[in-house]
Amino acid sequence: MDRIIKSEIKKEEITGIPSVTLHGIKNSLQDDGNGDTDVDEDLTEEELELFTYQDADTEDSDVTLTQPEAARSVPLSDGPMRKYPFKLKQCESGNVLTVHHTIKEAGQPLRIQIAACCFNELSNKLVVIDKRGNVFVFDFVRKRYWRLGFRIPKAKLIRPSPLHASDYIVGNKTGHIFVIDVDNSILGADAEVGSAALEELSWSNRLQNRSSIALMRFGRDALLVNLHTLQVSHQLDFDESRYTLKFAAFLPNSDQFLIGFSNDSLHVWSSHSLGTLRMGQPIKARNRKLRLLPAGESIPEIVLRSPDDSDLEEDLTFDCQDYDFADGLLLSYCFTPDGNKMCLSTLDGYLLLLSVASFDLEKMYRLTDFTLHQMAFLSQPKERIVFGITARNQAVMLDLANTDHKLIVQRSNARSLSLSRDGKLLSVTSRCGEVNVWSTCRIFNALQAQTRCLSQIKSTFKQPKTLPSCSVGGGVSKELRHLLNPQRLKNMLKEYGCYPEKYRYLIWTSLLDLPCNGPQFQELIKLGAPLMVRNRAKKLKIRNDHQRRVVIKIWSCLAQWCKVLAHADFMPHLIFPFVKQMPKNSLVCFELIATLVLNHFQLWFEFHPLPPSNYLAMCENILQHCDEQLCKFYKSHEILPKDFAWPLLSTAFSEVLEEQQWLSLWDNIFSEQPWFPVFLVVAYNLIHREIIVRLPDKRSVLSFFHDQNPVDLSKLLSKARKLMSKCALALHPQRFMLRFSPIPKGVYPKFLKYPSNWIDEQEDQAVSLIKHNQEIDARIRHLELEEVKIMERLENGLKQEEHARRLKEMEKVYQDTIHREEERITCQRKMLLTYQMEVRRRKSEVITKLQESEQRRKILEMEKDMDLLMHSIERERRRHNQEMQLAEDEIRNQEMELLAQRYYSDTEGAPLAQKYYDKIQQLCYQRDQLQNNLRDMTMEQLRTPATSSVQFSPQLVDIENSIFEIQKEFTEIITTDTTTLKYRRNLS
Repeated sequence: MDRIIKSEIKKEEITGIPSVTLHGIKNSLQDDGNGDTDVDEDLTEEELELFTYQDADTEDSDVTLTQPEAARSVPLSDGPMRKYPFKLKQCESGNVLTVHHTIKEAGQPLRIQIAACCFNELSNKLVVIDKRGNVFVFDFVRKRYWRLGFRIPKAKLIRPSPLHASDYIVGNKTGHIFVIDVDNSILGADAEVGSAALEELSWSNRLQNRSSIALMRFGRDALLVNLHTLQVSHQLDFDESRYTLKFAAFLPNSDQFLIGFSNDSLHVWSSHSLGTLRMGQPIKARNRKLRLLPAGESIPEIVLRSPDDSDLEEDLTFDCQDYDFADGLLLSYCFTPDGNKMCLSTLDGYLLLLSVASFDLEKMYRLTDFTLHQMAFLSQPKERIVFGITARNQAVMLDLANTDHKLIVQRSNARSLSLSRDGKLLSVTSRCGEVNVWSTCRIFNALQAQTRCLSQIKSTFKQPKTLPSCSVGGGVSKELRHLLNPQRLKNMLKEYGCYPEKYRYLIWTSLLDLPCNGPQFQELIKLGAPLMVRNRAKKLKIRNDHQRRVVIKIWSCLAQWCKVLAHADFMPHLIFPFVKQMPKNSLVCFELIATLVLNHFQLWFEFHPLPPSNYLAMCENILQHCDEQLCKFYKSHEILPKDFAWPLLSTAFSEVLEEQQWLSLWDNIFSEQPWFPVFLVVAYNLIHREIIVRLPDKRSVLSFFHDQNPVDLSKLLSKARKLMSKCALALHPQRFMLRFSPIPKGVYPKFLKYPSNWIDEQEDQAVSLIKHNQEIDARIRHLELEEVKIMERLENGLKQEEHARRLKEMEKVYQDTIHREEERITCQRKMLLTYQMEVRRRKSEVITKLQESEQRRKILEMEKDMDLLMHSIERERRRHNQEMQLAEDEIRNQEMELLAQRYYSDTEGAPLAQKYYDKIQQLCYQRDQLQNNLRDMTMEQLRTPATSSVQFSPQLVDIENSIFEIQKEFTEIITTDTTTLKYRRNLS
């Protein structure tokens, strides 16, 4: 093992690995295909424990989270995630895995409790978070588990995320929400959503890519949260003056959510409009159904405990501090796997099955002796098997189809449960700090096997009902009384020396004829414990808390029945042996003690608080008659009957006998008359005579009657019966004691053989002492207040002196501070002036740059205008060229016409030039006028920029020169064209 730790595993890599107790599991789970590095060694349970103890000194033993750190995750290491194997073993009970995190602190093993756990959607992984924030993942397919590289402190709830298969949503007690990736050990988004612990988390079945809304309940607040961004989209507000929020969750297979309030009303809201769609009152529906129930019909009842295992204290009473009735009667809820029905458990012990669509009450069950604080339905068989956590922290399995079939999965310490999605695995988180994973298939098979076994037993014995026993409802039946005839029982006792252990308490009930007055006993319980009992009960030293509570309860009932029993110091020692044998049937134990007080102990309280001198005198007289030498020995050592008889009687012989001998002894006492204990005391002294007379001193003799000594019980009983049969009538206790008389049915008769006046005086004195003590306490408080005031005055004087001194120091400090501030202000003023100068300089630079920018803008505008002008000139030049070309074409045509006319004139007579000379001259005039107009327009545009008085930059001058050159060229072109035209005209 040391070689493995040194060579393969580093110390920081095994920090916080839980110790696990593993059992077998059969299932067909699917692998998720994760390819992380695994540790190849197969570790046994002992090796896993050793790893756990080694990690304690690295981190877990010194972790202390402050309040700011508690709201954040704590990273551990950046190293690679290591996975460790575990072995799975078979277990007939169905407990396939037990996980607990145990570390070693200060050399002692310390178990860290598990805070939350859940299965993934594929039901092949279990994620566990302990209360120190360590996150562990158990893979049932690959048989590996690993710890994530960060911590989530104060975790409260964990659920698999619906967005990604490897993501989980974790909520802690401060309202923070975390998203973690367990396969890659990545801590994703986190946000502070609520202000309290996360109690419920659910989401709609319509999950979109961008808006996946989840409903989260933080105590009395409910929020709609976006799962992608962890941002609150809506907050559900309620009228807290009338009622408060109790439940909040999305309905299965729907985008509507269920809201439950403390007034036991259920509302279904729309997630789109946030309006109420329908509502129901299941408690009112149940009460209405109970009122209208026919006379011959009853609702099914589920009883978790058998009659022999019933505890009257838990059946008839409860502590109101454990329940908050202001929150209504509804305790918890769950949905069936198909989401069509809803199951509700109530505080007064009912199980209601409702339709989700209409909130109609379909079925109802009565939980007789328990309540369910958490529930979950098994997927198969449909709507039949319910797992739950009871108020006594038991994990149970109930069959709603047959209410007689139930199974206790875990008998104690169960805190919460969760079912895997496929229903094959059940996890139960315990208060002792561990998580038990159960196979539901094996549990269901165990329930079926138990059912078959019970049916076979009933069919074998042909007795559908068990033997009647003493219960709260009534006593022993007449048939059983006839069967348990006292004479038959005495013959059995004479032959075997004791009664059968299985039926002993039933026989005791028959011998003492206990009435089992349940209602009357309940009334005594409701009266509570008297003040004297409460004060003396604080000094009781009983290891078992349950037995201690039962002893106090029975003593309180006896004290309410008879006042003197509250003042008897020996009563707890007398009650305890019977409570130890019957810890779960307080009624029988109470009536047994009361019967003994009325019959066997009828002379014990005549001179209370002194020992019963008359009763002890009977013991001394019989002992004197049987053995004078022993009595002389007692007198020589000044030993009285209260020393050698009262210790045996006041403890019911429990100190001197072992358990089986004590039970056999009381079998015989209950079968004899009430004075039989007197002869038992004398017989005990006579049997141990040789030992007693050889004791050296009184102290040894007194301790002898408080120690357990070897004794032959049959010889002791035979001796006592012989003494009783041969006792002289003058000494026989029957002269002073009444014969046995049982308690009547339906009433507890008063026991009055005690000094009632003394008891009343004692009670009056106790009341006066309490008042006197209260007055003394008030005076002490008054004196303490005066002392406090005097001390305050003294402190105030010293404080004023110290205050004046500190004021002077403070003034000096303030003066120095003011001087420093003045110097600082002067320095700041200088800095301000410097800054102002710098600002002015920067302002002038900015203005200059703005002016330059404006000039550049104007230049750009001028360039734009010049470009437009050049384009217009170019268009005009092209138009002029076209006109010139047209004119030339026209001139050519005219020349051709003139030539033709000349040709015709030469042939016909007058020339054409003379004939059309005037029109030609008119056309030439119009052409010249048009050219002059064009020339004037051009020259005007050229003169306008020249006359501007604005001074431009050298760049503008260059532009103007280029424009003049272009205009000059254009003028030359026009002049040339005009000269050409004139020349051609002259030629014509």
